[in-house]
Amino acid sequence: MLQITMRVAKETVVAIEYTLKDDQGNIIDASGERGPMEYLHGAQNIIPGLEQGVEGLVAGDTKNVLVPPQLGYGEYSEKLLQQVPLTAFGANTPQVGMRFHAETNLGMRVLTIKKIEGEEVTLDGNHELAGKTLHFDIKVVSVRAAELTELSHGHPHQSGGCCGGGGCGSGESSEGGCCSTGESSEGGCCSSEEGAAAGGCCSTEQPVAQKQGGCGSAGCGCSA
Repeated sequence: MLQITMRVAKETVVAIEYTLKDDQGNIIDASGERGPMEYLHGAQNIIPGLEQGVEGLVAGDTKNVLVPPQLGYGEYSEKLLQQVPLTAFGANTPQVGMRFHAETNLGMRVLTIKKIEGEEVTLDGNHELAGKTLHFDIKVVSVRAAELTELSHGHPHQSGGCCGGGGCGSGESSEGGCCSTGESSEGGCCSSEEGAAAGGCCSTEQPVAQKQGGCGSAGCGCSA
């Protein structure tokens, strides 16, 4: 019987193992013990550069994928830095490196405390991998046709590593570095039209080892 090999294409669910490195060869993230990362191809679950690099591969294929900033987490922008008063954190004690969610004029974003000087706190809305060229060593573990419910929800329903925020990607999920620009965090949400922390509602979440956006653009969790 003729067996048809399915290639990575739009509306397929793909599982990949990956190691993400920087220009110096330092490992930023890897699927490792979390197991393969599953995503829905063509649904912006992972950063564009990685998704383009996987296109057309079949299970068992390995590849080195180079992702420039514009196809990853974007260029670093000074416009995403903002100063807010220390009093905006209320009873919480802010520390450099802390992350939290905040409603900004660009929507919900993960902000990092970059600097504290006197009564002023500098917040950074850039993804921690912004401006960096990403080097992925990947192996395609499996490729299958997506189910109708997965196409409807925009992500796979199988268990397994969900890019972090995963470890490969284009967004701001809190686990990993290859996921798309989705934004997930356990911290509290601070809301402000200016994009600043306001009302003393900021979370004192400690810095995390996982990368925001761990594999690119959101869609790593199903509430349905």
